[in-house]
Amino acid sequence: MDEYITSYEYENNVNPKMNSIPIKNKNIKDCDYGITFIDFSEVFNTTYKCTTPNLLASFIKIKKDESSTEFYNKSYTNGTSHLFYVLQSDCQITIDNEEITLMSGDILVSPCFQTMQIKNIGDNELQIYYINDSPLINYLGSTPVEKTFKIAKYSKEYLLKNLKDLSNPTNNRKGILLSNKDTEKLGTNTITPVLWALYNELPPNTIQKPHKHNSVALDLCISCSDSDNIYTLIGDELGENGNIMNPIKMHWKEGEMFITPPGLWHSHNNTGETYAYILPIQDAGILLYQRILGIHLS
Repeated sequence: MDEYITSYEYENNVNPKMNSIPIKNKNIKDCDYGITFIDFSEVFNTTYKCTTPNLLASFIKIKKDESSTEFYNKSYTNGTSHLFYVLQSDCQITIDNEEITLMSGDILVSPCFQTMQIKNIGDNELQIYYINDSPLINYLGSTPVEKTFKIAKYSKEYLLKNLKDLSNPTNNRKGILLSNKDTEKLGTNTITPVLWALYNELPPNTIQKPHKHNSVALDLCISCSDSDNIYTLIGDELGENGNIMNPIKMHWKEGEMFITPPGLWHSHNNTGETYAYILPIQDAGILLYQRILGIHLS
């Protein structure tokens, strides 16, 4: 036992140097059929797949008239919260014998499950963006047993209608936060107790001002026809004029996700003449509940 335990002097070790969360991107066009994980387990020194310390992002591609069951009941579905966004085609997702039909542009969230099957019922290749909190649960060495919210579907029609009805046209940021009755009781108003989702519109000739938070954002570009003029700037500091100093520029490309690490300033920019839409998914639900989200708007 003595060989296992250790100790450290406080002042020199209270803030250990850890690997930073990378700014990376991945497009579904570059993925094979089946499931492709955005996996940085080597960054976080884990034996399980993870995109960030709390979340695992992936792309699912299924050929026309085919089904896939290869990714249920394994360590990378060992989560309390699961979110699916359908990028292309229509599908049926069966979760523990509950069958849900989804069309392109729909969102589905589910609590923990034992089995899952996805079937492509559309006329095109099925493309899905899938995020869960299995890294958080695997880090704790746990297995979820209690469903803390209900399976819920947010149709594309629902999303666009509420974007139109709820967004304030005079606000700099035009988007809607997705929620349910269970998270409203907690006071987080998030799409699950762990996950946070924003359906965000970026109109032409708009700069959504820099902001930052302690959660990691896994941003999915769901609609963009002008990648040259639509992008996100990410950086450590703001200058005297309120702009991000020495930023990294992530161009929006439809069907592509990119990672915005915690604590960094970022702004969404559209210098063109077309509308674009992005779906940031974050672990902000659990951080809000812990009162440590720390969002700052410039």
